[in-house]
Amino acid sequence: AGLVCPKYKDADVKEFLGDETKAEEVGYNMVKVRGVPQNPLFDAEKFETMISNFESRESDVFICTYVKAGTTWTQQIVTLLLNNGVADAKSYGEQVPWLEALCAVEILPEREAPGWTPDKVKTNQERRFFKSHAMVSDLPGGSEKPKIIAVARNPKDTVVSLYHHAKSKPEFGYKGDFDTFIRVFLSGNAENGSWFKHVREWYAFSKAYPHKCLWLTYEQMINDHRAAVIAIAHFLEISYTDELIDKVVQNSTIKSMQNNKKANIGINHLRQGGIGNWRNTFTVSQSNLFDTVYKANMAGSGLHFDFGEGLYM
Repeated sequence: AGLVCPKYKDADVKEFLGDETKAEEVGYNMVKVRGVPQNPLFDAEKFETMISNFESRESDVFICTYVKAGTTWTQQIVTLLLNNGVADAKSYGEQVPWLEALCAVEILPEREAPGWTPDKVKTNQERRFFKSHAMVSDLPGGSEKPKIIAVARNPKDTVVSLYHHAKSKPEFGYKGDFDTFIRVFLSGNAENGSWFKHVREWYAFSKAYPHKCLWLTYEQMINDHRAAVIAIAHFLEISYTDELIDKVVQNSTIKSMQNNKKANIGINHLRQGGIGNWRNTFTVSQSNLFDTVYKANMAGSGLHFDFGEGLYM
């Protein structure tokens, strides 16, 4: 019997947001794959083919996140666990390539999957580790076979990080302000589509299939870094000692990653991290609008996020 993919449709928030804000209307370049806006460097046709034709294995592991939610950090933790905690043994892109990046023009594969080609992925006989930003139903090869680590981050810190990402990476061409960006994000039209759909579906999937999918939040990982590393090692059935966990924790702090040439792909990619930095960017009215849309979409999900400074919702 196949696994059931949860389906979530965003709440109707027109009364708060007015008409949806489309990315193309505000000069935010994207390509649509299965209706989801993606990095414009992707070849939509190749991407679509990969989703349908990729052959996943029982031994595969995917790290699945919405963009800017602690993906790099989780890749680094997994890379360290597989390399005895040694910081510069392998870059996280070599160890845990972004699978879909192989469907993009040169810049992206070089940055996100160095040394990998579609052929190498196919013929590699070792246990394979990938990163993906896919929705549950769009995971290449389906969600039947692999083990999945799903990581989510509170959406206010996510949208601030994504805003800086859209402004700093030339391919997106985004020149708008933060206010407009919030509206694009809340309309489900930022890179990677609806945060609400992504998070709700992966959370529901992890609840239905806990043996297949480990659910972590970025905030939980920050608040108890060591426990998160142990949870990941345990879930992936990687044997560990206290000493290995110590090394992994030490070499996967934001600071150590910023100092490690193999872990840090540019300062914009690893910003300050942390919880609650959205307060430095949001105005009160932006925050109120965001909260209203957030509550409408999260009702009944059973999910609560840590927004920093003791705020949970």
